[in-house]
Amino acid sequence: MNREWLQRHRLAFAWVLIALLLAFLALRAGVAQWRELSQWRALAEQAAGLKGGPGLNLERLRQSAQARGIELAEVDAQGSTWKLRGQVADGRELEGWLQMLRAEGLQPLQWGMEREGKGLGFDLVVQP
Repeated sequence: MNREWLQRHRLAFAWVLIALLLAFLALRAGVAQWRELSQWRALAEQAAGLKGGPGLNLERLRQSAQARGIELAEVDAQGSTWKLRGQVADGRELEGWLQMLRAEGLQPLQWGMEREGKGLGFDLVVQP
């Protein structure tokens, strides 16, 4: 009777075995996907904890101004702010430089411009 019962239910056993194998493959793929997403999440958390690079120091500030044709006459670091005074030929050059400074993480707090000789004089207070 036992052998006859196995013969009659052979097809059902085959389908159960196929279903178990498919479930195992789906579970294995799901676990692999979950591990990969966990790694990406950990990498994103690490990236969020990093600073935006070496930061902008006074020397890099002078170099970036010089590269844009901006003449810095005076740079004074006072506590948590920097006071900058200089000249520029065109206001658009100063505007582009200010946008670059914002991208580097500096926050302009106060600024002023006035016509001086053949260019524009500016006073700028930024917070690194």
